[in-house]
This record gives sequence, C-alpha cells and structure tokens, in this order.
Amino acid sequence: MTVQALQPREARHHTGAIVRSRRFATQFEMDGHVLTLGVEPGVRGGLYYLPSTPTFDDGTPVPREIAAGLQSVIEEVERFWGHWPEFRATL
Repeated sequence: MTVQALQPREARHHTGAIVRSRRFATQFEMDGHVLTLGVEPGVRGGLYYLPSTPTFDDGTPVPREIAAGLQSVIEEVERFWGHWPEFRATL
C-alpha cells in the first residue's frame, strides 16, 4: 500500500486516485473527475454507500476498471488515516 498525504484529510493513492474527506461525504477523484460518496460516521471508521453503477458527479460513468477498485482504494486510504471503514452497496 502506498498512500501519500497531500493535506489534512486528503491523500493520493498509488493508483493516482485522490481521496478527500468532507463532512458526511468522501470525494474520490481520478483523472479530473470527482465521485462524491455518502458516509455515515462511525466509531472505528465511516459507513460508505457505494452505488452499484457509479457515476462521477459530472455525469460521466465511472470506467469499469476504476469502479472495480473503488472500495479497495478508499479502504487503503482510510487505514492510512487509522480508520476501519465499512461498505454497503446501493442501487
């Protein structure tokens, strides 16, 4: 796992993805596109809601290869910050 802190609550994953924490949301950025995910705060980490067919905030579909690694990238960055996230799929 290679994660580099960029700012407080923002980090770059070795895949090139940037993950930043916002209040009750996390932004996943890749190739200039941002995907905002809802997160419920938890004791050890947040509960993430991952859409079954993710779409970037600008309406662009998330490529299949990026969508397939979305959870693992977020999990590695969250663990870098000392959190243990949980994930739920949404329709």
